[in-house]
Amino acid sequence: MTNPVPVTLFAKTTGCQQCVATKKHLDRQGTPYELRYVDEDPAAADAVRLLGYQAVPVVVAGDMHWSGFRPDKLNALGRLHTVAADIAELDAAAEAYLAEGSESSAA
Repeated sequence: MTNPVPVTLFAKTTGCQQCVATKKHLDRQGTPYELRYVDEDPAAADAVRLLGYQAVPVVVAGDMHWSGFRPDKLNALGRLHTVAADIAELDAAAEAYLAEGSESSAA
C-alpha cells in the first residue's frame, strides 16, 4: 500500500481518552501512521509546541495538522490513503502494459 502522505500521531502514553480514540480510529481504518509519545520523547513535545498546540492528540498529515479527536478528518485521511493505493495499483498495471508494448515494438 502506498502512503500518499506521511501521518504522525502525537499522543500521551496514559490519561488521554482522545489519544486512545484517535489511535483506535486510525488502526480500525487501516491508515498507516507513526506514533510519537510527547511524555516520553522531548523532541515530540517540542514538535507539538512548534505547531502551536498545547494539548494532544495532534495529527500531522503532510502539511495539514489538527488537535483533538476529529473523526471527520480521520475518515477523510482514510479515504485519501485508500484512493492512493488504488491509483498506485493502476500505475503499476500501466507501467507493465507500456513495458510490454515497448518490447513488442523493438522486435
